[in-house]
Amino acid sequence: MPIRPFAPFVRRLTTVLVVTSAVLGSACRSSSDEGAAQPGEQTERGAGDGAANSAIPKLPRFGDAADRDSGPPLVVERAGGALLLTVNARSGDQINALLPPFIKTTNGRRLDFGGSAVTADSAYFIGAVTARVADSLLPLTGTLHTSYCRAGENLCRSAQRAVQINQ
Repeated sequence: MPIRPFAPFVRRLTTVLVVTSAVLGSACRSSSDEGAAQPGEQTERGAGDGAANSAIPKLPRFGDAADRDSGPPLVVERAGGALLLTVNARSGDQINALLPPFIKTTNGRRLDFGGSAVTADSAYFIGAVTARVADSLLPLTGTLHTSYCRAGENLCRSAQRAVQINQ
């Protein structure tokens, strides 16, 4: 009989995966029920029922007021012979550096934004996130795509909005 040094490890890993999927499956079923209690709320069955749900971040439902925002504001300023477009994160928000903002124009061009610095993990921009537009490209019409994280959220969201720059 051959020696199988990894058999105990595989058995343990299988057990962990089965238990984890059972807990997460239970959490998903209970959170998808209409009127289900939120983590920490008292239910008919007693307090603490939602303990497994507390580690899962609460996501906005499609159509919630918080889900309808169009992302960080875009500021347009004249700088020399060009326009300087700046995506300004609100206080505490962070712009995703792994998926930088860009404008997809109606004529098929792509205008990419960039920043001068990123966080140590290269995930977010530090400071201004800008793009320079030459006057020869004006007027500019298209869609601004931005990926950003709100303060206190561990999940980035994507936003799109129509832009028209005539200056």
